[in-house]
Amino acid sequence: MLYVQFEIKNPEKYYAFKKAYKVLFEIKPKGESRPLDFWEDIIPTYSKKFLEGFYKKENALSELIREDFTSMVNYLEFGLDADFINLNILNPTTGQVDFAPLGFPYGGMDKLLVFLKAYDCIPKEIYNGFSVCKLIWIDKYTYEAIDLPDKTEAYLS
Repeated sequence: MLYVQFEIKNPEKYYAFKKAYKVLFEIKPKGESRPLDFWEDIIPTYSKKFLEGFYKKENALSELIREDFTSMVNYLEFGLDADFINLNILNPTTGQVDFAPLGFPYGGMDKLLVFLKAYDCIPKEIYNGFSVCKLIWIDKYTYEAIDLPDKTEAYLS
């Protein structure tokens, strides 16, 4: 099982994330979708603004990338090649999303990490299917993953 541990910077924003997560948890296993208007209502303005900045940066990197809010929702509903298993609060400032990859090779969790950050839930540690990694954020949208061999061994034991 893969996971993302994250720091909860703002409890109110975490609960907004939890609301979106609950919908994804319910619809992903069934292959269902919600209308774009539904997502426009459930995803707060501050998250949309953060995601818009992400896509502007991505678009600047390649003329082939043309993504917007619609494609982010599409990614969350269908493109994220994973089933959500659980969302836990580990302590007052740390949460964890557990999920299982559905395909091989698994395409990665970069957009999920950005989606979490859009709610001030800052990813700090992941298990990516190969190793447990500490995340160091270089800027708003870019991170460096540092392997933690001892944690990986403990997690896989």
